Amino acid sequence: MIVRVAAVISVVLLGAVVAFQIALVLGAPWGDYTQGGAATGSLPTSGRVLAALSIVILTAFALAILARVGWGPLRGAPRRLVSVLAWISVAYAVVAVVLNAATPSARERMVWVPVSVVLLVTQFTTVMGTRRRGGG
Repeated sequence: MIVRVAAVISVVLLGAVVAFQIALVLGAPWGDYTQGGAATGSLPTSGRVLAALSIVILTAFALAILARVGWGPLRGAPRRLVSVLAWISVAYAVVAVVLNAATPSARERMVWVPVSVVLLVTQFTTVMGTRRRGGG
């Protein structure tokens, strides 16, 4: 049960981050909260492209986490593919914790360090809790 709760928390948070990225692509003035806080106000085109790429990546991670607990459109996908995507999502979460902790933007740190830590914990819990026992 804890694994499914962790998966749900992870997917809800990933959905919130995707919504944030969509808002950035559409011109929300939240540059202080992302990409090192280099942009004040709306992101420039290059920042919006990066946000759009993040949407695709984070959505794939959410689908992989759902599939690990037998839910979502990837639940019938090859187990190896889902496993690789899920482990990449955990590695990405580790990188996110480090980068968000090191950002020069205090606003970005304040918001995204806690989110990144919770994502790391919930994704790791999901992936470890859904491993095959005894051989895979």
